[in-house]
Amino acid sequence: MAPSIISRVTNALGRWWVGAACVVTVGIAGVAGMAGAPGQAAAKDTPVTMSVAAHSITRPIAPDFLGLALEYSGIREWVGSAASPNPVLIQLIRNLDPVGRPLIRVGGLSTDHSWWPVPGMRQPLGITYTLTPAWAQSLQSLTHALNARLLLGVNLEADSPRLAQTEAEAFMAAFGGTRYIAALDIGNEPPLYPGMPWYRTHGRQVIPWYEDTGTPVFSRDLSWGPAAFVVDYARILNALPSVPIAGPDTQRASWFAAYQHRFLARHARVRMLTSHGYGLNNCVTNPASAAYPSIRHLLGDYALHDLLNTLTPYVTAAHANGATFRIDEMGSVTCNGRAGVSDTMASALWAAAALFSVAQDGVDGVNLHTYTALPNGLFEFADTARGWTGAVHPVYYGALLFARAAPAGSRLLRVSLSGPPTLHGWATTGPGKVRHVVLLNTSTTRTAAVSVHALRGVLGMRPAQLQRLTAPSVSARDDIALGGRSFGAATSTGVLAAPVSDPVRPRRGNYRVTVPAASAAVLTFTTR
Repeated sequence: MAPSIISRVTNALGRWWVGAACVVTVGIAGVAGMAGAPGQAAAKDTPVTMSVAAHSITRPIAPDFLGLALEYSGIREWVGSAASPNPVLIQLIRNLDPVGRPLIRVGGLSTDHSWWPVPGMRQPLGITYTLTPAWAQSLQSLTHALNARLLLGVNLEADSPRLAQTEAEAFMAAFGGTRYIAALDIGNEPPLYPGMPWYRTHGRQVIPWYEDTGTPVFSRDLSWGPAAFVVDYARILNALPSVPIAGPDTQRASWFAAYQHRFLARHARVRMLTSHGYGLNNCVTNPASAAYPSIRHLLGDYALHDLLNTLTPYVTAAHANGATFRIDEMGSVTCNGRAGVSDTMASALWAAAALFSVAQDGVDGVNLHTYTALPNGLFEFADTARGWTGAVHPVYYGALLFARAAPAGSRLLRVSLSGPPTLHGWATTGPGKVRHVVLLNTSTTRTAAVSVHALRGVLGMRPAQLQRLTAPSVSARDDIALGGRSFGAATSTGVLAAPVSDPVRPRRGNYRVTVPAASAAVLTFTTR
């Protein structure tokens, strides 16, 4: 899909740390003399505490925890020539996964509207994008440059085992089988089939599903539900090569229940349960709704902590059956994002908090959805005469903060916070002797004054290093900085300069720091 096409999707969709415990004490408003305190009069403090339990509450963060979700139709535009793939994109992906093999999901809405041509078969009416050897070579070059693994969407909506088999076999041939293919993901948001057009007709003319005119034609009728879905899914599954399978790629609990019952078992082909997770919904029109896309709502508990909704039991079910659970499409606002919300500092804060939240829920990985020319995207690229350049959007900085504070092999620790609801905190331990404390302030007006108290030997008594995530305001789209560094208006390398860290020395066992409004702070400790 061209950017002008996907920008109209909204109209088509409609509604839809390990040791003894430490204690953190927090006060609201600026406190003179604390590291990083702004030059303002100090308001009366309200002492509160945050305790960090002595044991971890999660599995180790997987090396491929943080990946991207791309669309089939955006690969060639962003990757470019197979002989010389976009080095800026490669580096920006590697920043989020510096030690592992990144897992890149390719699919989304384009899964069910793409096909690999089948000899002797007419192109199905709902297809709007054709996969070719040149397309495969472009994705192959990105995959090889990163030594990535792919989660590839296979068309379900066309309801053709032969089409799905041809597509899957072409993927296997192009990408070296399971060396680079983590799993095949059958379909995308199947519950939408009865309500989102497969294509449209205008008189005798067939027009694409995303057009605003014409008569919609649906691939399934309104009676098609979870029971019928698993029957259709099984028919497609049986036609595919013997590789790991992922699904059901939705957030509907009833569909998950039917899918789990039919396909999830310890020795089954399904090795990954997949859902989608968005903070807010672009199709919600009531400003009073917690799901309505606004900066205030994006920084609220609903958007920050409820991405799994009712699916948490399925994380447990996946692990009990030796499988993983992945949010393979995640973003701040559904249906392409909302300008003035998804592309602001608020989205950076949301990304950091949401990633910690789902990691704490036991999710094994996340793919942040990004596409060309959308507010939801992590970046944009231009292939110029001087080479590739990239414009990095605010949400990427939040993801990068998470990647640095929760690196592969680290574990989250139980945190109990008694304080204002706008102050959020997490702690990680590892790998090795590194500990991180992350504090995120979603208040748009008030500074949080924080004192981290730790027993000798838990964090040590050495200076901690403080880095911040900052912007001019919560609605800023530019001048976002992490560790005092920014990619600026454009980057030709994808490399963020070495961070500027401020030492925070303990005073009577306390590490004191302020967290200004709409910002985050990361304290890094290295123990003996």
